[in-house]
Parts: sequence; C-alpha cells; structure tokens
Amino acid sequence: MVDAPINPEPIESKVHVLIIGAGPAGCMALDVLSRYAERGLTCRIIDKRSAKLDNGQADGLNSRTLEVFESLGFVESIEKEGSRMSSIRFWNPDPETGRLMRTSEIPDTIPGLSRFQQTILHQGRIENHLLEDALKHSKGAFAPERSMLPESLSIDESLVSDVDAYPISVTVRHLSEDESNPTAFKGDVNGTRSGLFRSSLLSASEEEKLYKSGESGPVKTEIIKAKYLIACDGAHSWTRRQLGIKMIGDSINAVWGVLDLVPKTNFPDIRSRCAVHSANAGSVMVIPQERDLVRLYIQLPITVAPGEYLDKSQITVDRILNTARAILHPYTLDTDKIEWFTGYHIGQRLTESFGKHNRIFLAGDACHTHSPKAGQGMNTSMQDTWNLGWKLGNVITGLAKPSLLETYSTERQVVAKTLIDFDTKFSKLFSGKPASAEESADGVDLKEFKDVFATGNLFAAGMSIDYADSTISGKSQSKHELAKNLKVGERFYSAQVVNAASATADQITTRIPFTGAYRLLIFAGNIAEKGPMERLQRLATYLDGPDSPVSKYTPSTLPRWSVIDPITIHSSPRTAVELYDLPQPSIFHPHNYKRVYVDEPSYHRGDGKAYETYGISKEAGAIVVVRPDQYVGLIVGLEDFTLLDEYFASFMLAAKDGGYPGSKVEKVSPPDWSKVENQKVSHTHAVVAENSVTAAGGKALEA
Repeated sequence: MVDAPINPEPIESKVHVLIIGAGPAGCMALDVLSRYAERGLTCRIIDKRSAKLDNGQADGLNSRTLEVFESLGFVESIEKEGSRMSSIRFWNPDPETGRLMRTSEIPDTIPGLSRFQQTILHQGRIENHLLEDALKHSKGAFAPERSMLPESLSIDESLVSDVDAYPISVTVRHLSEDESNPTAFKGDVNGTRSGLFRSSLLSASEEEKLYKSGESGPVKTEIIKAKYLIACDGAHSWTRRQLGIKMIGDSINAVWGVLDLVPKTNFPDIRSRCAVHSANAGSVMVIPQERDLVRLYIQLPITVAPGEYLDKSQITVDRILNTARAILHPYTLDTDKIEWFTGYHIGQRLTESFGKHNRIFLAGDACHTHSPKAGQGMNTSMQDTWNLGWKLGNVITGLAKPSLLETYSTERQVVAKTLIDFDTKFSKLFSGKPASAEESADGVDLKEFKDVFATGNLFAAGMSIDYADSTISGKSQSKHELAKNLKVGERFYSAQVVNAASATADQITTRIPFTGAYRLLIFAGNIAEKGPMERLQRLATYLDGPDSPVSKYTPSTLPRWSVIDPITIHSSPRTAVELYDLPQPSIFHPHNYKRVYVDEPSYHRGDGKAYETYGISKEAGAIVVVRPDQYVGLIVGLEDFTLLDEYFASFMLAAKDGGYPGSKVEKVSPPDWSKVENQKVSHTHAVVAENSVTAAGGKALEA
C-alpha cells in the first residue's frame, strides 16, 4: 500500500446506468440508451484508457450487425469506409507435390441472405460512429469519460427490488495521464503498435499492473451510485471478478500472431479473404482491410500448456512475419509498413451467468471469449448490448416491468453457447495440420474444413439467432401459419414496399429505424375491397380505443406513436385507394405519409413482393409485431385483439399501473470537479478483495 494521505469523503454522484468499458459493446449500449435521454434517462461510460483505439483489435462486421447499424442510421458511412468481403478462397497443399494451390472458392456471405455483405472496418472507427451517434441523440450528454479506473464494487441487496433505488456503488479513481497511457500502449520508432497488452496472452494481474504506477501524488476518487451497471470491460473483466462469476471452458495450446500490414507480395489473392493451410508450416487467414492494409492471422510454431501464459517476448513482428512467409511459400511476402501486431491463445470460455440481481449485466468478452478468426467477437458483443439497451431504457423510463430484464440473460446466453461450440470446432480444424495419405487419422480433412466454413456461414452472418419462447418472443401465442416465412424469435428481414403517398420504393426496415418503439406491421390485404376495408376499420377503431396497447402503454407526455407504432402495408393497387379513404379519425391520421405502404411494383426498382416474401396471404392478412431490436415478437390475425392485449400486458406497464413516471425520473449528472479540491487519497482506498463484492451489512457474495 502506498503511504499517501487519505480523503475520507470522496465525491459522490448518481446515474441511472453506469457502463464500464468503452469498447464496441459499451459504445453500442451508450448509443442505444442515448435514445432515452430526452425521457430523462442518464448514463455514464468510463474507461481506464486515456484515448480511444486508433488501430488493431477487431475489424469484421457481419450482415446482421450492418442491419443493426442501418436501424441506428449510419450504415452508409460504415460501408463507404469499410472493405466489403465478396468471397473466401481456400488454399491447400497439392496432394502430389505439397505446393500451395487454390482449391476452391465460396461466397463470403450467403447470397440473398441480407442486403448487406460482411465488411471489414477497424474497431476504433466503429466505436467512433457509435459515440458520435450517442452524442447526437443525447445532445452531447453521453460521452466517454476516460482515465477512470474502478477500484471497488458493492451492492445493497436490500434495495435491488426497489425500482427507484440506486443499490450499486462503484468507487473509481481518476488516473493520471501516465497511468492511463502505459508504455505498452506506445508504438516503436517505425509506428508499429503492439496489441499484446490487450491480448489473451496477458493475465488479469499483468493487465492490472499496467495501471498501478505507485504514484503518491494527488488523486481524485469518486463513488458512483447507479441503478444499473453494464460491464463491458473485456476478457479479464474486473466487474466479473468482483462478482465472483466464473468463466468456464478450455483453451487450445496453439498460439497465433496477427499483423496489420501493407503487403508487397506475388500471392494472387492478397485482396481476398483466404484460408490457407500449408503442408508443414501452419495456417494463415488473410483479411483485406481499408487503407490498403491486410490482416494476417498466422499460426505460430509455439505451444502453451492450457491455463499457462506465454512469455510475451517470444511474440515479435519478425517472428510472425517470417512464419507467414514460410506458410505462403513459394509466394513472397514483404512490406514497408506494419501498423499493428499481437498474439493470442485460442480459447473458448463462457460465464456461469450474465449478471447479478438483474441490476448488473455482463456483455461481450466479459462473459464469452473465443478465437477471432470466425469474426464473431465484436459482432456478438455489440449485439449483446443491442439486446440489453432497449430493455433497460424501457424499464428505467417506466414503460416496462423490471422482469423484462430477465430476458437478456435467457436470450443471449444461448447465443454465446452456440458461438463457443462453433468456434471450438472451427478453430481445431483451422489449427490442425492437413491430413496426408500417411497421416489421415490425425490430420485435418480439408474438405470437412471447407464444409464447416460453408455451413457455418448462416451463423457467421449473425442470421441463425432464434430466441426461445418468452414474454417478448411469443411463439406459443402466435399464429405462425399467417406469415409462413417469418419465424417468431428470429430477426425481421426486409422486403421492398412502395410508399402510398409518394410512390417511392423502399425497404421496410429502412422505414422502421430504432426509436425504442414496437412496430405493429399491419398486412391489411386488398383494402380496395369492402370486406378487408371494414376489417381494417375495426382494427383502427380498436387501436384508437382507450383499452388498446397503443393507448394503454403510451403516456400523455410522449408522442402518440413513440411506444407502439402501427405501420400499414396493404396489397391494393396504390392508385385504387386514396390516403384519406383510410379509416379516420384513426391510427392512420395525421401520420399516414410515413406509415402507409403498398405491396406492388415500383416505377424504378421492380416488385418487392412483400406478402409473398413473408408468406402472408393477401386474403387473410396478418399483424406482425416487431420488437425494438427488429426481432419478430408475435404473429396474429387482424382481429386477434385479445392476443395483442395479452402479449403486451405480459411485460409492459400501463400509466395507471405506475408506468412512465415522467417527473419521477430523477435528473442526475456527473460531478463538477471544478468545485472540488484535488485532495490526496490512497491508491488502495476502499478496494474490495478480488472475487468478492461487498453487500449491505458487510456480507460478501461468494466467488
């Protein structure tokens, strides 16, 4: 312990949501929650590092993540910056000569699966887009607070059931510039940056020492009281260890190196995604990036016993580059610029749980780790907090019951387990030596490797997620036959429709961006006919009535369509039904211009055939409830009012039942350090022992 003066009264502050870690998962959480800032929600995000990431780390964006970015409104910028993946090519040794040869090629993304192909873009740029979007929607209020190191965590268990309480206390230390920017962060004289300090080769204790300079000068500490905590603090998660939540799993003893470089080579597929197995020198994955960079994942001739940590001095740029040259032989590989390098163990681990008391939540690498070659780490991490963010927003602003938060763990833990299982098989095949006639029993069957890659494409694109039956995934309540090609619990995929007011063709998902609202997609059929129009009139009267979900769960302080938003897609010819022929006064007025569409051919983009795409009969029609995260929540008929009522009643709060509190959302803000003297405190002030968290009355939760 450093012998320094102790400040007995560190400054205290309050916030609704505290996020620890400003990586992709943390930035996604911040952006989603920024949509609730105008409703009074407050959020802070802290990170121990002094500056945002500017190179290295993750870079792959799968199709589903790009759909999420479309929903958030900035996918066009991502696609302009990024490097789009079109195919993956397989290189293997010739059975006769052992010489490296291209053996096959498959699409990198399954054609027709999504409007977006997998794209490569540096993690720092992705974080920047999310942060800029959060600043815009929070009017500058939600921004990362860097150089802040959490030192203790406590939960008052007597308060966790009180929705108005702040049961979480986190003591943080404001680091000096030297502490938050260790020497390990800095590049060499050629500008090459090391990522070893953030890799799986580093133990938790080694990482912590980077931020413990032992200085005895003035230090600021703060106690942050929070209603909820989201831990996005990485594979060595400080929060997870404080809670005593264990990571369970195994690691393969293979060690891999990574280079981001501008290559000079005669290897013909250097600007394509490639999986390369050499006869005897190991394997390489080639990933083309933006700015002429190429990333190489390189299997190194190093093994480590499971559970042990490699001497980092063995991982050098020269060693990684020379290994890559040996694998790609007889092709040459040189470079004038290496921007970043790192090394890692392959390991698949998953936490026992994703949080505590539905107050503290783990996300991303804090609760699941795996190899980077399947391109799922950053995607799955962001989709964790994409799932969690809107649920927290609705609960904190009083629109939904706290029990809604239970679905985060039940939905995302299954996804993480599926990812771990896939990555385990994929990594073993990638790391293994190709089978030969003499060693077929122990070698990798290269046809099997390609088949696993191809069949895993649906999963790798992020499209195989199927959330189980729950309050918000109403499989048991739904009439699945009404929309045969849509599945409750899976993502709502897009189809082209034509705007009734302007005759402009567009994608449905483009017209339902993320706002935190549930969408009622009303497929009304041919309303030019009397029967379907009368049916639509009955639906409009019901939704306008005081007992409908729209009326019951939308407080008077919010716009009419901000909680449950009806969108009509009919199948009549656009010119056969005037906008003001629709039922009125009703849900269709005065907001119809943006919310009424037809399923017919457009002048310039052909016919989207939305009803056919979704398997919806133009005679029967359907109502499809789409959750805020664009997953299908319910499918019912156009007159199944009771089923709609029951679905929303299971997790929403009506205003008369204590819903949306309005002025009860306490206005809280970060402390004003300009009014606080820079007092000295001990670096070990209030530190709780690792693997425990102090609860009310001094009780410690078991590790």
